[in-house]
Amino acid sequence: MKKILRQLTGFIIIGPFILSIKFLSLFLTREKAVAIMSPLIIKVAKIFVRILVPYVNNADDFDKLKDTITKRAPRLRLFYDITFAEKNDNLLKLHVANCPVAEMAERLGYTDLGPVICQGDWEVARDNIEKWDFERKHQIGTGDSFCDHTYKRKEIKA
Repeated sequence: MKKILRQLTGFIIIGPFILSIKFLSLFLTREKAVAIMSPLIIKVAKIFVRILVPYVNNADDFDKLKDTITKRAPRLRLFYDITFAEKNDNLLKLHVANCPVAEMAERLGYTDLGPVICQGDWEVARDNIEKWDFERKHQIGTGDSFCDHTYKRKEIKA
């Protein structure tokens, strides 16, 4: 049941974008169609990232960020398999074993949308560059079998 729910969710989210790309591809190249749709895909991806990653006011709120992600992650288990790979005062590393949206894009033959979908995480991190640091060495959207989201406390300069 969980697998079907994940596939349906992935299709509902990425399906309209793929249909739009297919339509635009009647008049443009697929690459141009993807380029036109990418900013909108990234905006939607950012909205979904915010379900897990809260807004914090400043770098002093890293504990709030870490605690909120820790509380929210188990609530998303219907859609994502998230485990805590590492957690300490200055770091929270998540291991995400699946992504319904990137996996459905790949399944439908749109592997080129994977990096676009994953860009939402990087955009949220960029928007918060003064509050916390983000690293990811692996991402499902570019062919890895998992994502490793790492949130780090920003060193506060005196």
